[in-house]
Amino acid sequence: MTTFKVSVPEDKTSFFLEVLELIGATYEPKESGFELTDAQKQFLLSQNDVPLEDCQPANLVFEELKVKYGL
Repeated sequence: MTTFKVSVPEDKTSFFLEVLELIGATYEPKESGFELTDAQKQFLLSQNDVPLEDCQPANLVFEELKVKYGL
């Protein structure tokens, strides 16, 4: 059996579930109730005030993390 991770728009959920039932698929619905706390929102909003020269390229940070954690 092949496994997929799929995100379906709310207005298409019932149709998608019908298709899954028609093809005999098994599934576990998981709601994405992810919410940021107010503190997290404020932190992210404050990131707009960080000067560009204080930022590091994502690929360099990723390489540092790979070395640090042996990935």
